[in-house]
Amino acid sequence: MKNSLAALALLPLLSCVCLAQQQSVRPGINDSFSNASTEDLQTFVERFEKEGREVFDARQEIINCCQLRPAMVVADVGAGTGLFTRLIAPNVAKVLAVDINQNLLDHVAKSAASDGLKNVQPVLCTQDSANLPANSVDLVFICDTYHHFEFPYKTMRSIYRALKDDGVVVLVEFDRIEGKSSDWIMGHVRADRKTFTSEIVMAGFEEIELRDDFFETSYLKRFKKSKRVTDKGHTVDSVAEVKANLKNGTAVLFDVREQSEWDADSLKQAELFQLSELGSLAAEPEKIKARVPEDKIVYVHCRAGGRALRAAKILRPLGIDVRPLSLGFDSLLSQGFEKKAK
Repeated sequence: MKNSLAALALLPLLSCVCLAQQQSVRPGINDSFSNASTEDLQTFVERFEKEGREVFDARQEIINCCQLRPAMVVADVGAGTGLFTRLIAPNVAKVLAVDINQNLLDHVAKSAASDGLKNVQPVLCTQDSANLPANSVDLVFICDTYHHFEFPYKTMRSIYRALKDDGVVVLVEFDRIEGKSSDWIMGHVRADRKTFTSEIVMAGFEEIELRDDFFETSYLKRFKKSKRVTDKGHTVDSVAEVKANLKNGTAVLFDVREQSEWDADSLKQAELFQLSELGSLAAEPEKIKARVPEDKIVYVHCRAGGRALRAAKILRPLGIDVRPLSLGFDSLLSQGFEKKAK
């Protein structure tokens, strides 16, 4: 991943890892939750809050791994019936219980109130966003939920934006292992831990801890935010990763050279947004956002990498996942990018 040539071997994997974010990676997986009625609540409670469910049995070990502190704001993404919301709440300042179903959220609020917990706030999310304010949470807790993310890049980027700079993501997931996992895990969970980790890293995170010593069929990982840049400020994404992300719709590519350079030659995959024009719009961010997507990786290139860095300095404060390329136009051509037909 750290250099272009070594990472070319990862291209087939990345094509599976970063599936097109314009469409769900697992359509319908959330139907039973998003359509759940009040009559379904007891069934969910009996299913999720019972002895024999691995994360229920290991709930105290999981809470210990979260390293909770009294001043923390924690988002429990995929709160479900509120099992972990209620366990987290006594240890922190506030818990945001995030879920896609209002009936579940109403149940979480009611059960928390019954337990005397006054610091639980329900948040209704969507299939591609946690719907949390920017820079608002210290820890995001995702338990047995990531495999339900239909738009993993978009959802994790919404979490990235919500997480404070020193914040942490705690992921608990089923460990899908060919030839070992149960038929249910193999059929229900779409990918293994390596794939899920690769997706989360690509969304801007860095793994800092793995714990699987107290599980039989699951694992816990902790992640922190990562700038994913070299010492000079260019993206560490390899050429293979850039190509895969462009191909599957997770990313777009902007050429920040000037019009005359673009007219002389340009890349088939790129759109023009001149650095001079970008700079002139720096005080009008809405005009920039009208042209540059906030829910995709935004690669920028120029002739030799310098202007890409200056473009990134304008785009990054707008919450855009901008990744300046060190490779210039000619180098990208030599790496297999195509010229735009004249």
